[in-house]
Amino acid sequence: FERVVRDVPEIVACWSVGGGVDYVLKVMARDIDAYQRLVDGLLEREIGIDRYFTYIVTKTVKDETVLPVADLLPEQG
Repeated sequence: FERVVRDVPEIVACWSVGGGVDYVLKVMARDIDAYQRLVDGLLEREIGIDRYFTYIVTKTVKDETVLPVADLLPEQG
């Protein structure tokens, strides 16, 4: 699964998580049809996907792609 995910350009992020699901994927697709074709293709490959849930982003509230790491570190001195 992880090897396949690394090779799919539409999957722009993947996190292994604990809890009710094993992985969370961030997928960028042109439209819902392109997304569904991607998912159908992954399911056909039989890479261990038993079920999946889809959540569509309708509004970005905050997206920090670059974290202010320097602001989080203790001051030197």
